[in-house]
Amino acid sequence: MIRPFNVAAVFLAAAWLWAAPAVWPAGFFASGGSTDSKAPIEIVSDRMMANTTEKWAEFKGSVQVTQGNFSMAADALRIYYEGDLMDTPKGGAAQDRIKKLEATGRVHIVTDQYTADAERAEYVPATDVLILSGERSRVISGRNTLSGSKIVLNRSEGKAVVEGAGAERVKAVFFQEEKGSPPASGKPGSQKP
Repeated sequence: MIRPFNVAAVFLAAAWLWAAPAVWPAGFFASGGSTDSKAPIEIVSDRMMANTTEKWAEFKGSVQVTQGNFSMAADALRIYYEGDLMDTPKGGAAQDRIKKLEATGRVHIVTDQYTADAERAEYVPATDVLILSGERSRVISGRNTLSGSKIVLNRSEGKAVVEGAGAERVKAVFFQEEKGSPPASGKPGSQKP
């Protein structure tokens, strides 16, 4: 049964993803980040619907998500949750009830440390694993890049697995930093010529 859903509750529920540690600061797979978990989350889309029986909320059509220095664009975003997001226990947080996030269609993520592009992104907070998939999925940190058809980033352990499919092979390009120079940011336009 699909019913209208309080959008503010969905914003609170999505907070966990954006508050999670970012990937790849100075070390390519190290955890830690600068996303401001207290900053408001804004989700803008053409349409939003929710199913409280099956426990999901979905945003469709030119989805834009921002929180602090984090932004994500996708064709659609679906959030799976448990319990009742509208009635969180005293002292509890709505974001603790999120089971999984799925972004689909031209997913583009930008943080202070990296940018990522994929056809699909899936994040499970219980395992702190982000999976990017689709042809030419890639993650860029400074001048370093990883690309393949599937990129699995275990954010809490600082590990990554990249797979190719068919004719698409895994490609990794790593640059050594010059002594005494600060690490390059993953933001677009911050790459050295």
